[in-house]
Amino acid sequence: MSKKVEFQYISPVLASSDVARDIEWYETKLGFKNVFDSTAYQEGPIDYAVIGRDKLFFHLQFQFPEDMTSTDLKFQVKNIKALLEQYVAAGVASEDSMNWKTPWGTAEFAFFDPSGNRLTFLEDL
Repeated sequence: MSKKVEFQYISPVLASSDVARDIEWYETKLGFKNVFDSTAYQEGPIDYAVIGRDKLFFHLQFQFPEDMTSTDLKFQVKNIKALLEQYVAAGVASEDSMNWKTPWGTAEFAFFDPSGNRLTFLEDL
């Protein structure tokens, strides 16, 4: 008899051209926290970090410009209007970026982080 497999969570890794800069941006602009980074196991500039908010975590990994790739992360949230207001006040989103009713039944807005990764925030209607 085989045991049931259960997925627990997913931890995407975003490319970062400057991990320390991106940590500060995620903390000051979006309310995420640096929960672990490469200074715990090596000296020198931060080249890897784990960022978290509530129950969500993702990783930032340094990439040289010639190796940069971008990612599109989608965050499903509750109370998207309040989040939009927070991010407008932080200067990372604009009111006109909000789509209050998509054809697929969500309200959503998006913007890019300093390394060019697209961040989309959505709420089911």
